[in-house]
Amino acid sequence: MVSFLLSQENLPYAISLCIVGILGIVESLSLVIGASFLGLLDDWAPNDTGNDVGGVTGLAGWLCISRLPLLIWFVLALVSFAIAGLSVNYFSLSWFNSLLTQSVSLPISLMLMAVSCHFLGGKLANILPKNESSAVSVEDLNGCVGTLTIGKAVLGNPSEALVKDDYMQKHYVLVEPDEDGVEFLTGTQVVLLKRKGRVWSAAKLET
Repeated sequence: MVSFLLSQENLPYAISLCIVGILGIVESLSLVIGASFLGLLDDWAPNDTGNDVGGVTGLAGWLCISRLPLLIWFVLALVSFAIAGLSVNYFSLSWFNSLLTQSVSLPISLMLMAVSCHFLGGKLANILPKNESSAVSVEDLNGCVGTLTIGKAVLGNPSEALVKDDYMQKHYVLVEPDEDGVEFLTGTQVVLLKRKGRVWSAAKLET
C-alpha cells in the first residue's frame, strides 16, 4: 500500500492527502489557542470576485466556491482529487496490472473533483450552520446589508448575496432589485427591503 501511494504516478494524490492532514493539524492547534484558522481564512477571503468575465464567476458558482467557507471547499477539493486519482489508478492496476500515467489520470481526477465539488459542495452548503443563524430569524434580516456573491441580479432573476446579521453570523439569501431597469453585479452591496417567499427585494447601498 505504501509503495502504491508513493509511486510516481500517485504522487500528486499523496501530496493532496498530506496537505489535508497538515490543514487538520493546523486547525486543531489554532482551536487550542482559541482562534479558528478556518474562520480566519473565511473572513479574510474577499467576497468581491469582480464581474463575470469569460464565465469565470459562473464556473466558481457551479463549483460551490462562493457557497462554502474557503478552507472547507479547499479540503473538499483536495480530498475529492486524491480519492479520484487513487481510485482510478487502483482500478487500472487491478484490471491492467499497471498504473496510469499522470497525463491520463490527472485530467480524469480533475473532472471527477469538479463533479464532486458541485454535488457534495451543494449538499454541504445546505447543511452547514453558517447558512442559518440561531441568533436571528430570516425575517430579522430586513434592513441588513448584503454583498452579491455571484452572477447578476435583475428584477425577476435573483442572485445570491452574503448577509451578516447583528451577531456577525452569515446568511446566504437570494436578492433582486426592487424596481425594473436596475441590475446588481457581483460585489454590489445592497440593503434588504422586503422578503417575498425565498427572494428579498433590495436596493443598492448608496455610499
